[in-house]
Amino acid sequence: MSDALSEADKIRNKRLAKLGNPSSSSSQASSQAPNDSEPAADRPATPQLGIAPQINQPSRSSSAAASGAPSPSASPRPDVQQQSEGKRIKISPAATPTIRADETLEDFENRTLSAVFKLSLDEGRQQDIHGHRLTYLPGLRSELEDEGRGLRVDTSVLDQALLEAASNADRQKPLDYLLPCWKRIQRLYKGFRRVRDDDPRFSVICEARRLCLSYCIFAITMPEMFGLDSSAKSPLQQHLLLDPEDDKGVDFEFLAEAVRRFEEDDTIKPALIAAVEGLSRDLAKKNVNDDYKPYVLALRNLVRHATIAAAITESPIFNTSKDPASFEKVTLLGPWFALSPLQSDVTMSYFSSPKTRDQAYILNSQRSLRMTQQILNSDLLDIINHMIRASKDARDRVLDWFAAALNINHKRRAMQVDPTTVSSDGFMFNLTTCMDQLCEPFMDATFTKIDRIDANYLHRNPRVNMKDETKINADQHASEKFYSKSAEGTSNFITEIFFLTVAAHHYGSESLTSKLEQLEKDLRHMESTINKFELERHKWLNNPAQLRVFEQALKKYKDKFDLGLALKYSLQGLLFDDQWQARSMLFMRYVIVWLLRLVSGKNFPKEQIQLPLPEEQPEIFQCLPEYFLDDIVSNFKFIMWCMPQIITATQGDELVMLCVAFLESSDYIKNPYLKAGLVSILFRGTWPRPGGARGSLVDLLNSMPFANEYLLHSLMKFYIEAEHTGAHTQFYDKFNIRYEIFQVIKCIWPNPLYRTKLLNQAKQNLDFFVRFVNLLLNDVTYVLDESFSAFVTIHDTQVELTRNGTTMDQAIRQEKEEALAAAQNKAKSYMQLTNETVSMLKLFTEALADSFTMPEIVQRLADMLDYNLDAMVGPKSSNLRVDNLQEYGFNPRALLSEIVDVYLNLLEKENFIYAVARDGRSYKPANFERAADILRKYSLKSPEEMKKWDVLQKRVKEAKEADDQAEEDLGEIPDEFLDPLIYTLMEDPVILPSSKISIDRSTIRSHLLSDPHDPFNRVPLKMEDVKPDTELKAKIEAFKADRIAAKRQPLAHSAPDGMDTSSG
Repeated sequence: MSDALSEADKIRNKRLAKLGNPSSSSSQASSQAPNDSEPAADRPATPQLGIAPQINQPSRSSSAAASGAPSPSASPRPDVQQQSEGKRIKISPAATPTIRADETLEDFENRTLSAVFKLSLDEGRQQDIHGHRLTYLPGLRSELEDEGRGLRVDTSVLDQALLEAASNADRQKPLDYLLPCWKRIQRLYKGFRRVRDDDPRFSVICEARRLCLSYCIFAITMPEMFGLDSSAKSPLQQHLLLDPEDDKGVDFEFLAEAVRRFEEDDTIKPALIAAVEGLSRDLAKKNVNDDYKPYVLALRNLVRHATIAAAITESPIFNTSKDPASFEKVTLLGPWFALSPLQSDVTMSYFSSPKTRDQAYILNSQRSLRMTQQILNSDLLDIINHMIRASKDARDRVLDWFAAALNINHKRRAMQVDPTTVSSDGFMFNLTTCMDQLCEPFMDATFTKIDRIDANYLHRNPRVNMKDETKINADQHASEKFYSKSAEGTSNFITEIFFLTVAAHHYGSESLTSKLEQLEKDLRHMESTINKFELERHKWLNNPAQLRVFEQALKKYKDKFDLGLALKYSLQGLLFDDQWQARSMLFMRYVIVWLLRLVSGKNFPKEQIQLPLPEEQPEIFQCLPEYFLDDIVSNFKFIMWCMPQIITATQGDELVMLCVAFLESSDYIKNPYLKAGLVSILFRGTWPRPGGARGSLVDLLNSMPFANEYLLHSLMKFYIEAEHTGAHTQFYDKFNIRYEIFQVIKCIWPNPLYRTKLLNQAKQNLDFFVRFVNLLLNDVTYVLDESFSAFVTIHDTQVELTRNGTTMDQAIRQEKEEALAAAQNKAKSYMQLTNETVSMLKLFTEALADSFTMPEIVQRLADMLDYNLDAMVGPKSSNLRVDNLQEYGFNPRALLSEIVDVYLNLLEKENFIYAVARDGRSYKPANFERAADILRKYSLKSPEEMKKWDVLQKRVKEAKEADDQAEEDLGEIPDEFLDPLIYTLMEDPVILPSSKISIDRSTIRSHLLSDPHDPFNRVPLKMEDVKPDTELKAKIEAFKADRIAAKRQPLAHSAPDGMDTSSG
């Protein structure tokens, strides 16, 4: 033997001593039943069902019996069929050596070991009878000859034989030789029929099996033993990527036996960890377009052994990075979770030339993408499930890794996100999906385990970093004070995964929803820009160099557009997955119920919630991150708009309760846009679906007792609050919010339960309804004025362009056209608001006539109606005539009809009649007559309604005459009796506490509805702070009485004298 071999022999002896002497190991193996290592069939002779290539039946030849072609694995895994698609299912008997009656133990040993390990001591015999290559061992032959021993292979020389054979393996890869040997000896071991318990032949097989496994481990942990240099790359790595059924693959029996030796040999576990680390590093360079599946299957196969799964989490790179961009590349599990159809190269492979593809192609590609994602989700869940079940320490490390991934990705929810500073979309989506699936076992329909979610988690140094997040209703000081508290005990797994999953939705899937919305806006802008560029092409036709630069720049922009469009289709493919969204919605339902239990203090859903919520807000709720509610809003807004068909009645119940509860008790939430999101959910749930089907929440809102009781009042309450959102865009925000509120109210208005409830509430809380009516009136006034002014601009500009457009200077014409386009956009926007606001005014004047005719409201209402009636039918109505009225949503006849309805709704209110008559600016009897002509001409009103309109005109005329007479009777009024704001005679003067100015009560009430300050010095003011000016009121009453008396006295004196009938 050479010196090198001698050195290797020393290493081998040292290793064998470490693993245990052959005799003890052999006896231990002999004492084990063949099925100890794997749950195979107890009776080896019974044919086994396996998945394998065609298996040759064992021949009578001893070599053939032990060596044959690859045979089926004994693993009874239920998923073998999925992992070995394409292979034929064969039923073959277990490998059983043929035992000859006259064969000695030595002959059996030589024949069997030579066949199993493909060994030959005869230089002339290098193939067996099946043509399989045998390994000739000149070194062993020489030693046997030197010692004068027969040329036989037995267990005493098997270790030397294996070392020589593996050292001379092809391409210097010992495992390429040893692993197939392991497969053969393992089949023989499991299929051997013992004639008695202490069968010496079985002892031979056990010892051969033990030595084979030992040398496999040597090849992994000590490659220098086989004359190889140590390499950074694990020798085991490439074999893990092969199917376990492959001759050179790593099967489950091998892993199980290696695990059993962990305690004996402390190098095996690090070697397995190093192999997985190598797989991770290689996979980090791949994407879904590459051959990634062997890496996924390799990890799945490894973690099926709990000990290996736990060992993997001990890797130094398991959770080593804090850099969000590199986290998915350098942490151990990162590359597996980074696999996604959202990787840029992958999206283009699904949607190449996306702008040219038809809808059928896009839908098919999205289905294919979803299938890829679903398979990935299943694989990743299987890996994580085995890891967290492996041991408590392993579970904690996995949860730490999840938390680290989330905590370093807070920037993903920034307004502008730099992709190079955060983890990828696909990685975060996979995290969210995996955690959703981990939550499924405890999310039963009856919420039996919801009380296991422990809110004290927030006081136990939570894994999720929430301290810097905006809180639902707490400032920074209150938040820091709350999170500085500590609670004893440890949090259970349900609590841990619940809080992690809420955060995962925020930084993962919900950020994708936001990204899709923004991407669609960006793509529309890009497409518009490309079209503008195309129109500029003619400028460069005569300059080839400039044209070439232009074309290159345009191509880059188009390529960027294609990439964005492919990403949009990919995001839609993932987010429009019914199965994924249903699972996500199930989790959100659990969050909703947990929040409702938290704020109500009730055992919801077993105990019903009462509104308003308790005045004292739970501190835990106040200090929760805002994303607990934001995730719900974002998730359900998306589903209501894009996938309403997956909403179930049960999920809708709790969702409606959440929206109504927080709109009614709106002080529980600090962010007005979050509350507006709750309105958006209801709005989208009532909006008709494509095809005319009713919204998914319509039936629920009309039949659910909780909604019948609280919904309408909560919407009106938030209508009032929306006046001041606190943002610089609040003036325009309120119209968007109120538009959605109007749609929900229109949906439920036909239900008499709501109207009855509204009337009862109006009687109990008149001030609340007056505030609502005042704001509604403000909105109607503003949007009508803006709409009509836009139409006047459109009319004037269209007329000017028609008359002078051909002779107009080009720059001036362009300026006029731009002004026309701006006015047209304004008209479209405001006309939509006008239609809805006037419609609401009509509904509410019918139901709440008393509120609309309060002294502080009625005159403003009458002035507004008269002004707009004049605009529509008066002398200047022709200015509203523009081309294509329907394009703007403007139907003058319908709008006139609704305004007339408002008049008729208040016909019986005398103070309204007088308010119309007192409108000195816009009240004109001719307008009422002209309106009557239009109503009759186009049959806009029934005969009964036209009679009411005639009655209204008559009563207003009479009121006007009476009012004029009263004004004439009073004559000139002293300034001290006039209201300082509107200059009318005061009826009920009050003194303002800070400015000490006297003003009419109805005037200051009307002012305070819109502005809570003293109008004369801007000091904050409440109505209850004013004091009656009894002295001034007495003077006014005396003045009126004197003037009326003075007016009547001349009339009395001028009465005709009686006829004188006396005689002369």
